[in-house]
Amino acid sequence: MELNVTRTINELISAVSLVIDIDEGVRLYRGWRASILGAEIAKTILPEERKNVFYGCLLQDIGAMGLPKHIIYYLLKEEMPQEPAVLVHPLSGAEIVSQIPNLETVAKLILNHHEWYNGKGYPLGRQQNSIPKAAQIISIADEIDILLRADGIGKAQELIDALDLRRNRQFSSELVDCAKSVLNNGVLFSQLKEQNSIIKLFQKVRDEIGEIPIPTGVDAVGIACEVFSQLIDAKHHYTIGHSNRVSRYCLLIALALNLSHDEVTNIKWAGLLHDIGKLGVSTKLLDKPGSLTPEEYEQIKQHIIYTKEILGTITDFREITLIASSEHERYDGKGYPQGLRAGQIPLGARIIAIADAFDAMTSDRTYRKAVSVSAACGDIEKNIGTQFDPAVAREAFPVLRNFILTAG
Repeated sequence: MELNVTRTINELISAVSLVIDIDEGVRLYRGWRASILGAEIAKTILPEERKNVFYGCLLQDIGAMGLPKHIIYYLLKEEMPQEPAVLVHPLSGAEIVSQIPNLETVAKLILNHHEWYNGKGYPLGRQQNSIPKAAQIISIADEIDILLRADGIGKAQELIDALDLRRNRQFSSELVDCAKSVLNNGVLFSQLKEQNSIIKLFQKVRDEIGEIPIPTGVDAVGIACEVFSQLIDAKHHYTIGHSNRVSRYCLLIALALNLSHDEVTNIKWAGLLHDIGKLGVSTKLLDKPGSLTPEEYEQIKQHIIYTKEILGTITDFREITLIASSEHERYDGKGYPQGLRAGQIPLGARIIAIADAFDAMTSDRTYRKAVSVSAACGDIEKNIGTQFDPAVAREAFPVLRNFILTAG
């Protein structure tokens, strides 16, 4: 398999940053905007750390995925959040990011990005020079994004005035002055207010910054996919471990089908990321205990479009994108989004369809209790030739009936 590991990991980080900033179907571009700001401030005050600042801004909120609402709701509501999960999100984020090879420095910055210059921040209560300067830059870029969303901030001068109120309290005087010089650029301020401009400017800055090199000799992409699958599942308590289990079932079914190493790997990774698009769907719909209306079901179906769009931004994930975005096609052609049938559906997607259905049935959900392995296999068997591929099902049943679940 032709795979540029460094490019793939860096593109995956950008994609994950984008998806964690989708709130009730609205793209907030918080991480992208903060990364642009952080990169511009670092260019002046700390150029040697510019790359770490950029990627730290992208992943700063990664520890807040389990919150009931997007973190911006809590940060706009009060200057010092009271929600315990908000106060510990720098710790959670640092732990998550540190698992990805060569991102240890970025993880340390995320750990410190809500510390205040006067020592009143969180979670460690550090102050002044004990806070890494790069983390302070992420912090002020983060705060500028929050202020740009607040009422009463419509002009650059109003934003600058708000930052002045935080001088020698939340941020050092030097950092405030540097941020002010960046914001005095009227063109940049206007670009940061417009969604289309943010997208174009982000891509320009990312190209300029370059990639964080990822070491060879480790399965960095596999590790990153596993880490990000945990984030996907953390959004809803009933899906904890779901993506990992689906991926494991897919791996074993693919091996039983005697597929090649590259095919098995693609299917395994697609299994880990197949639900990434659900992060763009309303939590209220996904957690609804009762039946969905036809309109609500159509909204739920949008998640597969989000999955295709998000994974499609990763150059070397073409096959994985096709697999993950086709898992809701049906063998009889009555699935979505394209109505593909039988062999038109990627084999990996036909495998995920069975693994996903099996795990959903054998796990508790808001709308029903888990069923037994035998009952789940029986239900799949009833739908062979309509929903599921007969040949894949034949190889899947021995795996699903005999596999001893050890995680999740």
